[in-house]
Amino acid sequence: MKMLAKYLFSGLLVASLPLCASEAEINEAISAASKHYKAGELSQAIAQLDYASTLIRQEKGEQVKQAFPPAPAGWQAEEAQSEVAASAMFGGGITASRNYYNDNQSIEMQLMMDSPMLQAFSMMLSNPSMIAMSGGKLVKIQGLQAVQKLEGDRLELQFVTPAGAMVTVSGDNAAQSTMLALANAIDLKKL
Repeated sequence: MKMLAKYLFSGLLVASLPLCASEAEINEAISAASKHYKAGELSQAIAQLDYASTLIRQEKGEQVKQAFPPAPAGWQAEEAQSEVAASAMFGGGITASRNYYNDNQSIEMQLMMDSPMLQAFSMMLSNPSMIAMSGGKLVKIQGLQAVQKLEGDRLELQFVTPAGAMVTVSGDNAAQSTMLALANAIDLKKL
């Protein structure tokens, strides 16, 4: 029951967080965690550290949105979005996305980083046999090995960046050249 209460408390903290935390808020949470730890209040120390790490992830999530490329000629782009999961939920992580569209087609670009779930995909990407068995084909994006999968009229490209972020670009197969251009235009240095 205590574990459930801790996870619910952590979830409530995440839901109530401001969009961008100040350095003072982060330092205050770390200091509170240290005080709780020294007092032997380990659950409270964990909750404060989870809070601080979530604030830092939120800050990183806002920065990551700058990595998305602008809309190509003839296309429009929605505002980039980012979400943060606390470490108590799914091991933590940051996701960000941006949608691109024109009159006939749509493309979604997603980023996932700082999540333990990425290890499985990284292992699969390093094994061409597994990619072939799953119906994918290997392509290069920004010099990195990527998986391209076609299911019906939907095309999906996935690759892991040197910083450990997984990039997924999905959309109409007819927009394949635009999808490849967007994937090759993402600013990897901002991840």
